[in-house]
Amino acid sequence: MGWGILFIGYFLAFFVSVPPLPLIGLALVAWALHSLADYRPGFMNAAWWLIPLGVPALFETFVLVTKVLPFLGVAMPEMAWINAVSIAVSLVRYALILAFHIVFLRHVRGFAGELELPSIAKRADWGIWLVSVQCTCLMVAMGLELVGWQLPLFSMIAYLLQFVWAIFNAINIFTCYMYICPEGDEDMERKPSRFGFVNDIRAKMEERDARARERENAYKEQKNNRKKRK
Repeated sequence: MGWGILFIGYFLAFFVSVPPLPLIGLALVAWALHSLADYRPGFMNAAWWLIPLGVPALFETFVLVTKVLPFLGVAMPEMAWINAVSIAVSLVRYALILAFHIVFLRHVRGFAGELELPSIAKRADWGIWLVSVQCTCLMVAMGLELVGWQLPLFSMIAYLLQFVWAIFNAINIFTCYMYICPEGDEDMERKPSRFGFVNDIRAKMEERDARARERENAYKEQKNNRKKRK
């Protein structure tokens, strides 16, 4: 269906900072969203944001190459401008990351809602909030740096927050991979994973969701009984 590829691509694109892996990750995310668009066309709206987001990834790859080539004996011209441009490109990158996540996670929320998976939908809302806070803080820090004001502690905290939302959203995508199957496969028995930890996670989540459904059914039954008494 595309969730597995999306999980791998998302991890590379937004958690790994070594070029050109983020660029490869963006390509995998685009491929996965194209597949998911067969089930919810709105996912293609998110995929289009990956095209401009690929430009900063290409620039970061170029910067890495300029730093590596001198160690290989290749003479490079002096590029004093590259630091300021890197900050500006990073500022644009985080604005695009924010735009992509708002569109993408809104459709994850809508898709999960249609499939009656409220926990996934709720985590998508939290994901939007986390990305918005981190990207806004980091863009403010970068904007101040461009005009000569530096807040190292604020910038460090903003960068660390990226790991929080990246891990949070990756976990939610992995949950989609485990619980959302292609149309027509709803009644098929789930195949065990080759990885033991994946099976353990699935078992724990299924047990937790079963308890949640029991509590919800009990609450609904109590509510119906109160209405009947009235």
